[in-house]
Amino acid sequence: MIKFMVLDVDGTITDQNRIISPEAIKSIRRGIENGLQISLVSGNVIPVMYGLKTFLGINAPVFGENGGIMYYNGKIEKFFEKSKPFQFLEYISGKSSVKSYFTNQWRETSAAFSMNPEDEGFVSAEAEKWNLEIVNSKFTWHIMNPGQNKGYALDIIKKQFELNWDDILVVGDSDNDNSMFSLPVKKACPYNATETIKSLSDYVSSESYGNEINDIMVKFHII
Repeated sequence: MIKFMVLDVDGTITDQNRIISPEAIKSIRRGIENGLQISLVSGNVIPVMYGLKTFLGINAPVFGENGGIMYYNGKIEKFFEKSKPFQFLEYISGKSSVKSYFTNQWRETSAAFSMNPEDEGFVSAEAEKWNLEIVNSKFTWHIMNPGQNKGYALDIIKKQFELNWDDILVVGDSDNDNSMFSLPVKKACPYNATETIKSLSDYVSSESYGNEINDIMVKFHII
């Protein structure tokens, strides 16, 4: 039985313009009312995650920066440092089309940027030399420390709530969700997910951009 559901945000409970789906909100509320614990894990910054937790009534921890930082029970816990990602961002900005995102002013463990597609190979190779990881959420590129990913957040959830892996259902749509989908949890995705995520999923919904949450909850007997 599913006891805990972990949701990505952008493209999973929002549309391609990052507007949250009213149907996703209804489904999240129904799941919580049925006794399900729901967590959000996103590449976004913790002030945004705090706002989502508050206004959606999320009843479990929320994670920002792809698992690098957590808000729960009135406290923020940071698991990685931002110094090296920001140093790399400054370096690579001078050698490519990389441009810093304004949300970096609120980032505590990683850095976000945009770039032209033709620079992806070069920037990836340079990040590897720096022993850093870059990942694309389809909305933003992220520079992260080794081991910083959404799977790291899931491991924290599993231990903190004393869960088995098969107690957890994850839902995501993009390649920065791969680390969650590589764990022995239950996995589902919207139809708008990447082919990699679809191939790793136990269930691919025919619905997209937040409308799939109800479908997935029904499939896994949550509501």
